[in-house]
Amino acid sequence: MSTLQSTLNKPTVPQHGTFGFKQGILLVAQLFGAFVAMLLAYVISSSLIRINMPPAPEDGIPASTALLIVSLITALALAYPIVRSRWFGLKLMAAIVVVMFGVETFMTQIETLFFNNALKLPMDVLMALVATGFLRALIFAPLAVLVLGKLKGESEPQVPTRLQFSIPGWVIRFAFLSVLYVVVYFAFGYFVAMQWVEAREFYAGTFVPDATLPLFQILRGVMWAALALPIVALMRGKAWETMLAIALVFGVLVAAPVLFPNPFMPVMVRQAHFFELLSSMLFFGAVTGWVWTRQTRK
Repeated sequence: MSTLQSTLNKPTVPQHGTFGFKQGILLVAQLFGAFVAMLLAYVISSSLIRINMPPAPEDGIPASTALLIVSLITALALAYPIVRSRWFGLKLMAAIVVVMFGVETFMTQIETLFFNNALKLPMDVLMALVATGFLRALIFAPLAVLVLGKLKGESEPQVPTRLQFSIPGWVIRFAFLSVLYVVVYFAFGYFVAMQWVEAREFYAGTFVPDATLPLFQILRGVMWAALALPIVALMRGKAWETMLAIALVFGVLVAAPVLFPNPFMPVMVRQAHFFELLSSMLFFGAVTGWVWTRQTRK
């Protein structure tokens, strides 16, 4: 094993004892490496898969600045569960690919498809966005696992009481989280996003709510609950750490992409959705982590 790889594979967050200066410097270097890995993942994926879309107006944050900001905050959000993971190597990489693609791309683009009457996104562009998101996750996950020192190691045993539910227990938790997601979705949509007059004008007359909307969001609530499970399974430490990890991944990865200028959504509408998505998914992610780590009383 090379000296560089040996250095990267040193644990930076000890389970016991103090956190020393050298460990702090190494952790900062590794987090910077994760940021570079995310930046490379964005650049390489967008270079290999061309998205045929009109040029985005340079409103709000310039695209180059948005790329740096989004790469930084998404890398840091994913770095936390990676560093605190009890898994290593390919198993951890696979989990990060599933979580990153599922949260950042799949869950957002199925909603884009549902509301496409308002957004008017061409289908070839939508498919290219999905493919780019999947490729970005495939690039970032192994690079991040490498630079964060989780390529090799001995997996720790899972907390005995974690994810040990009866069949009714699983059903109740999934049902609760799916209904909670619908409540959070509509509450934050109204009390946060729709407080921007630009957002109200943008969506006026483009979509008439009916019974399909809450049913669709219930389905998304089930999928959100399922996407939290890999994070619950891979995390070590106390329950609050898992809650924090899920909140960061859900909140940041969903909200960050709307910082990019695009030709389909004006800057103020994107701003409304950024604050709506960040606040709602931080809250929902934390509650989801609490539900999945809460021990059943006997």
